[in-house]
Amino acid sequence: MAGTLRRKAAIPQFRLNPAAAAIMMAFAIPAAHAQSTDENILPEVEVTSTQAKSEGFRTDSTSAATRTDTPVRDIPQYINIVPQELIRSQGAKSLSDALRNVPGITYAAAEGGTQANQIFYMRGFPAGGDIFIDGIRDIGEYNRDLFNTESVEVLKGPSALAFGRGSTGGVINQTTKTPGLTSLKEVGVSLGSNGEKRLNGDLNLPIGETSAFRLNLLGEDSETYRDTVDNKQIGVAPSLKFGIGTPTEVTLSYYYLKTEGQTDYGQPTLWLAAPAPGQFWGMPPVDLDKYYGFANHDFTDWETNVATLRVDHRFSDAVSIRNTTRWANYQREMESTIATLNTKDANGNAVTPSTPLDLLLVNRQHNKSRDNDDTVLINQTELTWKLETGAIKHTVLTGLELAKEKLNRVNYDFDADPLTAGVQAPAATTPLLNPDPFTSLSYTKTPNDNNVSEAETVGIYIQDQLEFSPEWKALFGVRWERYDSSVTQTDIATGTIVVGMDGVPVDFNRVDEMISGRAGVIWQPTAAQSYYVAVGNSFNPSGELGVYGGTGTNLSNGANSTIDPEENRNYEIGSQWDFSSGIQLRTAIFRNEKINARMTDPADPTQVILAGKRRVDGIELSASGRITPSWDIYGAMAYMDGKIVTAAPPTGGNRPTEGNTPLGVPELSGTAWTVYRLGGGWELGGGAFASSSWFLDDQNRGEAPSYVRWDATVGYVQKKYDVRLNLFNIFDEVYYVGGYNNSPNRVIPGLPRSAMVSLNYRFD
Repeated sequence: MAGTLRRKAAIPQFRLNPAAAAIMMAFAIPAAHAQSTDENILPEVEVTSTQAKSEGFRTDSTSAATRTDTPVRDIPQYINIVPQELIRSQGAKSLSDALRNVPGITYAAAEGGTQANQIFYMRGFPAGGDIFIDGIRDIGEYNRDLFNTESVEVLKGPSALAFGRGSTGGVINQTTKTPGLTSLKEVGVSLGSNGEKRLNGDLNLPIGETSAFRLNLLGEDSETYRDTVDNKQIGVAPSLKFGIGTPTEVTLSYYYLKTEGQTDYGQPTLWLAAPAPGQFWGMPPVDLDKYYGFANHDFTDWETNVATLRVDHRFSDAVSIRNTTRWANYQREMESTIATLNTKDANGNAVTPSTPLDLLLVNRQHNKSRDNDDTVLINQTELTWKLETGAIKHTVLTGLELAKEKLNRVNYDFDADPLTAGVQAPAATTPLLNPDPFTSLSYTKTPNDNNVSEAETVGIYIQDQLEFSPEWKALFGVRWERYDSSVTQTDIATGTIVVGMDGVPVDFNRVDEMISGRAGVIWQPTAAQSYYVAVGNSFNPSGELGVYGGTGTNLSNGANSTIDPEENRNYEIGSQWDFSSGIQLRTAIFRNEKINARMTDPADPTQVILAGKRRVDGIELSASGRITPSWDIYGAMAYMDGKIVTAAPPTGGNRPTEGNTPLGVPELSGTAWTVYRLGGGWELGGGAFASSSWFLDDQNRGEAPSYVRWDATVGYVQKKYDVRLNLFNIFDEVYYVGGYNNSPNRVIPGLPRSAMVSLNYRFD
């Protein structure tokens, strides 16, 4: 093709030889190198914190997976935990930044704000509805900032026992910063090379001997590496805790985040849908800052409010109860543009792979607008008691979850020519190589329909953590969940129920009852070694709320209102070694599968049946801790082999995706980060984030290239202040972090070379 552009050459794709993968199996590292003494056994302490217990980059215990404070070595499940120390050293600001440290996660939309915002694919399965804050589901569509986050915990595999519906590939749990009895007064400012300007504060004030108040603040007015895409944020998170260290602790917290920015659906690839099955011949041949929306019209505004009341009461050393009530409201207004390669070039000729680049045009359809007003009320009550039956020790957890969710969404029509019958969406073409984001449009905006989805959840669960002996432990649990969901779609102009394409009014209700569980057996021959086998399952019910980008849909006649939930299963063998040097190593071999995926009925294309199947097998490995008192490391790697075992056949009986690799499943991905303290307050660090290539859709018609991104940091840390320089993507690697909507027509570009300077000052 004619036309040139300075562009980094793509690095070769990673292709892991199966024999090499076998060498990486969970037990490949000799256990003889692990510490064999009891030096690292921690005394049992009764605590009520929901935060992971970390030192440096290493985390030794967490309550996320079991709902009880549990050493990580006693949890039969693979977990990635991103602690606060790692977040700070990398200059991470958003949840997406933190999740760079978790291999096996890809994205289906940009953090900068798209209609299907915050869709994470974990182990090849969408996890958009599987995001939690302190163990409570966070259903909102908004850009999650880290200003009030202490750590990010990623639990791999179905986790319905503790978290309920969904969690096919796992769950993402954010632990918040909570009040403590140590005084803290800190203010920070960050300035970035792309025009980022960010101010944050963290104030913790003890009130008497057993109470404390904490306030986290955020103010941001930033540009980004995407042309014309800005980000303005105001965040306020006060919390008050009474009775710290006493039998009864009460925590009251509030979280407010208001964000203004532009929607950004990424860049169009060199892709044409026709003739079927389509043609794909490359990534966008443009710089990563090129924006293909309409800067004067595209916008997205969020306002998030989350209020939580938590009461922890300890009746005795053996019995305790916790009750958590949360109310949350998520509001959003947005307009956005979908940009794809135009089928005609600048001369009016049909586009082919041989068309010169400087003649290619992009068609921009400004046709998406939605207002959200989503509300959730959740109450969880959990009773924990410790007992012994003969020589067996038990930690039994029983829980009751009650939830009511409501998603209220208004869609709009854009009409560029109101005088002509029908609706003509505003659109304009622009050159692929030099898009004009300031093109003006003229159109009317009219409310179209109102979709109201509601759900009520009742979940009852029981879990038993057993200790048969110091060497043998186990975990067993079961959850019964009743999920009652409904959807009503109303034509705003007429006030009547919308009639679907099948002629049936869109007004449906469905009730599902699901039984899920988890079981694991742990063998610990020494205090430094731990091995486990585990199995678990979860369900995706029809009409699942709070999910987007492929995990669930509103109820509809034929499609899903009459079918049972999809079931997900996970089988896992794992291990942990605690080395005398202070390094913690975890490994796992797993199989994640959806055994009855929704698929079109080959006998009746208007109906959906539960007959599909997709599977991801893999190996994961992570290492964290201190090699020396001055040297911290954190690293993780995942090898995944995904397959669509059974696929939905279209009319004619073809199965275009059967046998393919599911979208968003890189064969090999990983991260490595290290920080070395040189003395005198100076520290130096850096690392890499890497991924092999992965497909943009289930039909495998387009592929995002492999990449390695290198970052670095230099810090000067003193008692009163610290200054840090973070360098991102040092070698200016061109890479992409996600696609959109199971299609190869768009990709989300990653961060180019940039820098950020941060200053934190601590008052007496």
